[in-house]
Amino acid sequence: MTLSVKAQENGSPEVRISPLEPEFLSKQLSWSAAFYMHPEATVIVDLSGKIIGCNQSYMELCGCHSGDELLGQSITRFIKEDEYSRVIETLNGNKSRIAGLEVNFSAVDGRKILVEVSASFVKDSNEEPVGVILAVKDITERKSLIERLLQEKRMFDILMDSIPDAIYFKDANSRFIKINKPKALRMGLKSPDEAIGKTDFDFYHEDFAREAYEDEQRIMRTKEPLIGKVEEVKGRDGRVRWVSATKIPILDENGRVVGLVGISRDITDLKLMEKKLEHACMELKERVEELQRIRRELERSNRELENYTYVVSHDLKTPLRAIRSFISFLLEDYGDKLEGEGLEYLRRIDAAAARMNEFIEDLLLLSRVGRKFMEVERVDLNELLDEIVQDLKPIIESKKAKVIVSKLPVLYIQRVWIKQLFTNLVDNGLKFNKSEVPTVEVSCEETPSKYIFRVRDNGIGIREEHLGRLFNLFERLHSGEEYEGTGAGLAICKKIVEGWGGKIWAESVFGKGSTFSFTIPKKYGRCEG
Repeated sequence: MTLSVKAQENGSPEVRISPLEPEFLSKQLSWSAAFYMHPEATVIVDLSGKIIGCNQSYMELCGCHSGDELLGQSITRFIKEDEYSRVIETLNGNKSRIAGLEVNFSAVDGRKILVEVSASFVKDSNEEPVGVILAVKDITERKSLIERLLQEKRMFDILMDSIPDAIYFKDANSRFIKINKPKALRMGLKSPDEAIGKTDFDFYHEDFAREAYEDEQRIMRTKEPLIGKVEEVKGRDGRVRWVSATKIPILDENGRVVGLVGISRDITDLKLMEKKLEHACMELKERVEELQRIRRELERSNRELENYTYVVSHDLKTPLRAIRSFISFLLEDYGDKLEGEGLEYLRRIDAAAARMNEFIEDLLLLSRVGRKFMEVERVDLNELLDEIVQDLKPIIESKKAKVIVSKLPVLYIQRVWIKQLFTNLVDNGLKFNKSEVPTVEVSCEETPSKYIFRVRDNGIGIREEHLGRLFNLFERLHSGEEYEGTGAGLAICKKIVEGWGGKIWAESVFGKGSTFSFTIPKKYGRCEG
């Protein structure tokens, strides 16, 4: 039996049938216009694989203009022989019909096309195969789209599982439809698939599950998202974790809510730290209150001590004045009758009384610093230093010394104490100085929060191990015979500076000089009222 198909001038295929079974073949190969114009590429081959018929779509797929280019050609020109053999083997094993078999297709112009083949045997009246009809569908674009979708899904899955936060999707009934690995780990699952179709009631304490369900149903009912809600998550085993949860409704193309997506971040460590901080703050508050109580007690005690010092010092002046008066009378009335040791003893008593008077005066001055900081007034420090230089003129001239003053600010401060402070420091710079030209320099540096004053000299300097003792009351580093004074001057300076909320310190190189620095808060640089 021979079958042949030839394209007519009008483009429709003409079927030529052998005289053996004309009626059978005419029924099997009724080449109508419907077959020729069918949108799916279709080709008919005989059992040897030669093409005996095809439609317009198949010609277009092959890149041909007429059927004459195809008729009589082997199908293996377009489908590799091993793949066509697979089609026939599959047909034989599937009761003469297959669908959706992927094969590679080669067009006449060399294009490589991935196609999906559906095929069935063409049979004669005795149900014997006489040929094969193949429907060939170009699936290149579809496969490319599927590959892109698969790639996007892979990227999505990687993103889902790489983010440490728990991510989950739920349907309209709050059943899990997808979760990521961190979420599965929190739920104690070996695989995220174990959660699919289940609800929070299957994994968490009923109280938490009910609250979560009510939140989610409200979100899907109102379409309003829940952002950053802090939740106490209690598991069925009683373990508690804290999370920050965000839940957003999912809408279909018609705007209907079909579920939600949730993201929860574990903030348990943060909450524990927060509780520790709260506890620490409470302890700190208690300690601050205790320190304030101690400070008030110290202030009260200091006031009492200052008052006591003032009273005692003041009361000691009267008998001391009487002692010195009697010594003066004795020396005046009986000095010519006293000789040798008696006269020396009397003079020593007078010197000791004078020294005690100096101690009492310094104590009174120190107690006054704490007891009565006088009213604030405008003080131009440049004018004040000129005044101090005039007060110290005798010692400056006697030592042929120099006092150099840089530009100083105007302060609103207690004049009597700022003068006492600078006088003590400049006087010390001149007193403890054996240079040929004793020099004292006064300068000021300004910062956003404070003034830093420096009084630098080229005097005898201070050994490093003695620097920590400088500001102690009545602390002397030299004998009274070598340098006059009681050792209270720097203690008074310290109390004055600290009374304003500042600090005072010393730096020195033994044998080369010292620098005394102190700070005064910037608030004293402007009038407060």
